[in-house]
Amino acid sequence: MSVLCKEIIKELEAFAPSYLAEDWDNVGLTVGQKDKEVKKVLVALDVIPAVIEEAISMKADLIVTHHPMILFQKIKNIQSDTSLGAKIYDLIKNDISAYCAHTNLDVAFGGTNDVLAELAGLTDVKILEETNSEKLKKIVVYVPESHAEAVRHAIFQKDGGHIGNYANCTFSCEGMGTFLPLEGTKPFLGQWGVLEKAKEIRLETVVPESLLQEVLDAVRQAHPYEEMAYDIYHVEQKGKRYGIGRIGILKQPMTFEAYGVYLKEKLGLDAIRLVGEKQKQIRTVGLCTGSGVEFMQKAKKMGADAYLTGDIKYHEAQKAIEMGICVADVTHYASEVLIVPVLKNYLQKKAIQRRWDIEVVESSINGQVFWHK
Repeated sequence: MSVLCKEIIKELEAFAPSYLAEDWDNVGLTVGQKDKEVKKVLVALDVIPAVIEEAISMKADLIVTHHPMILFQKIKNIQSDTSLGAKIYDLIKNDISAYCAHTNLDVAFGGTNDVLAELAGLTDVKILEETNSEKLKKIVVYVPESHAEAVRHAIFQKDGGHIGNYANCTFSCEGMGTFLPLEGTKPFLGQWGVLEKAKEIRLETVVPESLLQEVLDAVRQAHPYEEMAYDIYHVEQKGKRYGIGRIGILKQPMTFEAYGVYLKEKLGLDAIRLVGEKQKQIRTVGLCTGSGVEFMQKAKKMGADAYLTGDIKYHEAQKAIEMGICVADVTHYASEVLIVPVLKNYLQKKAIQRRWDIEVVESSINGQVFWHK
């Protein structure tokens, strides 16, 4: 079955919702058409010239990346003799769309920070710095007894009814509903001009605000009444809590020197820069993919013995020593390129589920700009 770009974006948004992105970020569809048919997707870390050439050579319709192509730049014109202009020009000329999930993918569960935490050997992983929480709504639906279970099932099918680590949560009670069908109606029960009394169930649950319309649509399809009676309430409780960075516990404590060797091998690094006492025993580890040194102090306060991130500067390393926390510079590239196969596998899985006729390819381009002699 053919698939449009907007349908692929919808699935990517389900994984890493755009509302989780930082205000300064630029996520989503940067170049292209939402209604374009997509047959081949190329997944990469960056939209660099080599990746665009790769996409052109394989006749890809869509490039999905982690890093935005346009960020912190004022675009006054698009000219093919500038680096950014050339990339935009080549994408449009070859009818290739470009989509990115950046800080929203860092925050999302299963995103960059969770993948790095797993590779770093951490267990009991928690959020380092909370940045967002899911808004909840309470839905109350009045439904005849005969269709209560069908409506309940419809809510669950759309992921309504989650409270913490519990799913399929509802409350229901019996009552008596009354209604008077007026001329022109097609009542499920009763007839025009006659007051009808019906045994009904008051069914209530909570749903994330982002899923509210989907859940309501599903409930309407399962509900037998021509006019469904329902209420929506604002609730103070929060749903899932999201955040940047992670902190967790090593399965087996080890010296920082040994842990540095472990990280180098796991991340496929030629070399790794380490700051701190070599023989310090490391048990609790904080981390943030990309450039996340600003969360180092938070990690220390939460009990971290070591901190992992990229782009560490000299004075930041001095501060780490003063704080008594070991730091490993796992590089910006290595800490985030690990999300590329995850995105590829995610889209392949969705393609099978949705019966999309598309090919998803992981980029073969090594975008690491640093090298060691």
